[in-house]
Amino acid sequence: MKVLILEDESLSARHLKNMLQSIDSSIEVVAVLDSVEACTHFLAASPEVDLVLMDIELGDGQSFSIMELLPGDCPVIFVTGHQEHALKAFKLNSLDYLLKPLNRDDLEAALDKFKNLYGQKKQLQQEYVGVRQSVHGTQVNQRTRYLVKCGTRLISISLSDVAYFYTKGKMQYVKTRNNEDFIIDKRLEEIETEVDGSTFFRVNRQFIVNYMHIEKIHTWFSGKLKVQVQPAAYEEIVVSRLKANDFKKWLGE
Repeated sequence: MKVLILEDESLSARHLKNMLQSIDSSIEVVAVLDSVEACTHFLAASPEVDLVLMDIELGDGQSFSIMELLPGDCPVIFVTGHQEHALKAFKLNSLDYLLKPLNRDDLEAALDKFKNLYGQKKQLQQEYVGVRQSVHGTQVNQRTRYLVKCGTRLISISLSDVAYFYTKGKMQYVKTRNNEDFIIDKRLEEIETEVDGSTFFRVNRQFIVNYMHIEKIHTWFSGKLKVQVQPAAYEEIVVSRLKANDFKKWLGE
């Protein structure tokens, strides 16, 4: 697990780094940064980071501005002495919000949450890429962004920011993790062949969902499943009885 620490108090940074590695010796702290500016330059180089732990109040501003620079699937745990920012932190989809002085049990619980939510996804991605490479004998190039419409504007959005694709009426749409809806000039049949199959699944004729945005799954009548996503969909997402087994296998059953 590759971890980035953003903390401007050197003693707190050392304490956090030591506590992380004592909890899990496989954790690699890729960098310890002390400012928004330093973190901005670091992320511009597109380093591989699995998890970010950051304080909020830094010498040159608040770390909230860093959130928009992170890949859409990179979780953040805030470690701060300021209780009043908790609501904003969770609105930005942070994984957890820990208060100083940092408690080892709280940090360990937050890391367990990360492993439970993201560990399975990473394993599925690795297995999927391995299978595709063995079949094709080469690296598979998959789409990483799409061009979408917002009124008269065209916008390029990262696939990591997509919660799900859906159809409504005769139009196709993208729902982003920030609950924005954009028109996309591609049929779901085409999108299904372009996206990473370990992350996205075509649950029915109307929806292709992102694993990270599945909130709950309910058993439904006649062997069907009902999927609850976040942000919420405009209609209930039901997986047919015939497709339910494949969907459960994809989830890791």
